[in-house]
Amino acid sequence: MQYCLDTSVYIQAHRNYYAFDLAPGFWIALEKLATDGVIISPIAVHSELVKGKDDLSAWAKSQNSKLFIDPDNNVNLVLSQIANFTNSRYADAHWIRDFLSGADPWVVAQAKAHNLTVVTMEGHKTTEEIDKSSKLIRGKIKIPNMCDHFGVKCVTTFDLLRALKIGVG
Repeated sequence: MQYCLDTSVYIQAHRNYYAFDLAPGFWIALEKLATDGVIISPIAVHSELVKGKDDLSAWAKSQNSKLFIDPDNNVNLVLSQIANFTNSRYADAHWIRDFLSGADPWVVAQAKAHNLTVVTMEGHKTTEEIDKSSKLIRGKIKIPNMCDHFGVKCVTTFDLLRALKIGVG
């Protein structure tokens, strides 16, 4: 495995540029990459995807055994480190809860624990706002920034496709 995909990769592809009827090659490529052990997503990503009642939800359900994996002890250990870091370095309780309750920390933990590259379509904050009095980071917690904090490489879907030379037509 080389890449750990975030929920946003699937959702944005499905809703925007790689809909099942427009670019079936994208989804076929993901299935092959999962079978070949090149990509994975934490089971928490699967949980977010299957909440819907659409083609993406059905597709995610059909991929469960190949693509979506349960955390191991190393991932759980890193997740604990991420939770501790988030609680001690970020200021806004609602953003902390939002981040820690979803799949995002699992994606970063999986990548850190197994030396994978995170793939996300989430934007990177070029600078994080620091509260002057508390010295804590304010605002929404973004995967690319958390990857920076933990030394994890982070790329977009398009970077992944280019790196693996995958056409999706």
